[in-house]
Formats: sequence, C-alpha cells, structure tokens
Amino acid sequence: MLKLKNKSFKIITENLKEKARPIDRERFNFHFNNAGPEKLLAEIKKYQNEDGGFGQALEPDFRLPLSTPMATSIALRYLKNLDNTKPAQALIKRAISYLEKSFNQSRKGWYAVNKEVNNYPHTPWWHYDEEAKMTVIDKNWGNPSAELLAYLYRYKDYNKSIDLNPLIDYAVEQINEKDKYESENEIYCYLKLYEEVDSKTKPLLKGNIAEGIKQLIVYDQNKWQEYVPLPLDFVPAPEKESFGVSESKIEANLDFYVELIEKSRDTLVKPPWGESFYQTDLKETYQEWQGNWTLKILITLNNYGRIEK
Repeated sequence: MLKLKNKSFKIITENLKEKARPIDRERFNFHFNNAGPEKLLAEIKKYQNEDGGFGQALEPDFRLPLSTPMATSIALRYLKNLDNTKPAQALIKRAISYLEKSFNQSRKGWYAVNKEVNNYPHTPWWHYDEEAKMTVIDKNWGNPSAELLAYLYRYKDYNKSIDLNPLIDYAVEQINEKDKYESENEIYCYLKLYEEVDSKTKPLLKGNIAEGIKQLIVYDQNKWQEYVPLPLDFVPAPEKESFGVSESKIEANLDFYVELIEKSRDTLVKPPWGESFYQTDLKETYQEWQGNWTLKILITLNNYGRIEK
C-alpha cells in the first residue's frame, strides 16, 4: 500500500496555491487546513447570479456567464459540505428557487445548458445543437437531472413548486429501462441521488446503478492514463456504497493516484482528456482543470488515509 509522501504533498500544495482557481484553493483549505467555511462560501457566491442559479464558468469547459442547471449542480455539490451554516443555506435556498424556475415539464427534468452557451468559448461537447434543441450531454437524462433531484430532495423545505415523488419515480424508471449504459457521468449523478433518497427508494436504484458501473468501469490498469471511469470515480470514499466494485482494484487505483501525484508534484496533474481542445480562447481553462483535477485526487487519497501526515 503506497502513501503520498508528506514532502510531495507539501510541494504540490504550493503549486495548487499558485496555480489553481481561488475557489479550488479555498476548497483545499477547507478540506485540508481546517479552514472555516467563510472564505470558501465567498468564492462560491461569486458564481451565483441574480436569478439564484450559478454560471460564470464554474464549469470550466463553457464560459457562459448566465446560470445553467449544470453549473448549479456543481455549486450545490460544493455547498452540501457547508450546509450546516446559515450563509450556505441562503445560497442553497436561492439555487433551489432557480431550479424550480428552470425545470422543464416536458423533460421531467433539466437540460444541462441553454443555447446561449454557443455565444461563449466552449468545448465541443458543450455545443448546443439548434436542431436537437440540446447538447450531446443531454442524450442521457440523468446528467444532471438525477443529481439535481438529489439536492431538491435534500433541501425539500426550500422547494415550493416541484412535486418530487413522481420525479423520483421517473428517475427510477429511467435507469431501470436501460439495457446498455453509455455515460459514466450519468451514473455519477445517480450516485448522488442514491445518497439522498429514503430507504424504500434505495433498493429500486441499487441494482441498476451496480449494473451501470459493471458495464462502464475500466479495470484494465494499462488504460488508466486515459480518460476512463476508474474504480475511485464510483467509490470516492471508504464509507460510500461500493456497488460491487472490486476492493483490490480500489486499492490499486489508490496506488495509481499516489504515483500520479508523485510524478506531477512539481506542476499539477494534467487531466487525462488532454490539452488539444484548449488551444485558442480556452487556454486558461486547461490550467483551471489542472488545479481542479489535482484537488479531486488529493481529496480521494485523503478520504482513504493515503497521505502521510
């Protein structure tokens, strides 16, 4: 079992401080330096718009300043760690109001972004198709709708207009109808929903989530340098439901991450999807991703006690 050496942790921490976005620096301070929530909340708040939703390139791959359900899902993911504080609750309440307003009745959920995304720099997978009336991301209903339902369920006291019970049933129906699972990102969203729903609903989701993971997970360690769904993407902490993910492969994935940080400590970890999409007006984006990706790995290693203290 490998552990990230304390010296390497300190070196890459200094690089995070220098190169990561302020929001990711404050997320690091919150997770690793026992920082209070105030500075992190201040950074999160910078991404919230007047309508209560989040935008302002919180999702680095599209630079749209307007609110979107996708960016709002990311903000709520961060705010969940802080939701025992009144300032965070105020941001969450406004975000839930935005989700009520942006809910699409015919979809029984949300589209990830709106067509205005095309007016700003964005990677190809975020391009809005005028004919299809959505992006390629929206071909899978659960991303981000399943995750957003998770937050509506968690913060149901703030929800005034959306009837959650039939939507939860619809989410179950959507995943139960699948024979072939094509989007690991959709499964990640369903994992968020699974964490929040009641004990009666969990069994209705569990088998299909496990099947989706089984179809999508990459156990071949020769491919782990590529952008593929790894064991830790599905089980990012030891207290999480494992859904049948191999324990030995989780340990191997942790070793892989330790070695990756050790190799990258003098810079930051480069996201495995590469730099080719970020050559022109998205150049700053790839740097942002390096800070975000490095932090994701460090948090996962810390969850499993794989960083030397």
